[in-house]
Amino acid sequence: MSFPRSHRLTTKADFKSLFDKSDKISQRGLLVLFKPNQKSIARLGLVIAKRYIKRAVDRNKTKRVLRESFRYHQEKLAGLDVIIIARQRCDKLSKQKLREGIDQLWEKLLALS
Repeated sequence: MSFPRSHRLTTKADFKSLFDKSDKISQRGLLVLFKPNQKSIARLGLVIAKRYIKRAVDRNKTKRVLRESFRYHQEKLAGLDVIIIARQRCDKLSKQKLREGIDQLWEKLLALS
């Protein structure tokens, strides 16, 4: 499974449309904004603030874990645009807890849509 550019939210307009009007779910330091798109693929955007995760190594680790989880679930999420926002307690989570948390959020998201 890959994560090509077509599966990413890349433009300011893409992010703005989700921030302006979307549904949301949250858990353990993560907030997920989502909205249906007119495409047959799921697209992902990540917002990992330096304010909450100070070290670049930790921010990159968080992004790797989130992208890997998205790759695993992207076929089930087809037709959705998703933004994952790391919040305050996200830096305290281990890699395993982070993966468990995002996997639970995907399951909630699939139940809602």
